[in-house]
Amino acid sequence: MPNITIRDIPDNLYADIKRFANEDRRTINSQIIVGLSEYVSRKKSAKQMIRELKKIHENMDMKGFELSPEEMEKIINEGRP
Repeated sequence: MPNITIRDIPDNLYADIKRFANEDRRTINSQIIVGLSEYVSRKKSAKQMIRELKKIHENMDMKGFELSPEEMEKIINEGRP
C-alpha cells in the first residue's frame, strides 16, 4: 500500500483532524483516510451528476417552449413572502 507524507499542515486543520479522530475513535491516519475517501467520493458524484445533467440538457427539445412575461413574473415571484 502506498504511503504519503503531508508537510506543513496548518495547526488549526491538524487540531480539527485530531478532534474528529478522537470523537470517532480513530487514529489520525485513519481519520485522514476517511476524510480523503469522502472528499473523492463527493467529487466523483458531483462530476457524474454534471455529466448526466449535460446529457439530459443536450437531449431536451426546447423548440416552441416560450413563457409570456406574465408567466415569467409568476415563476419569479413564487415562494417570495
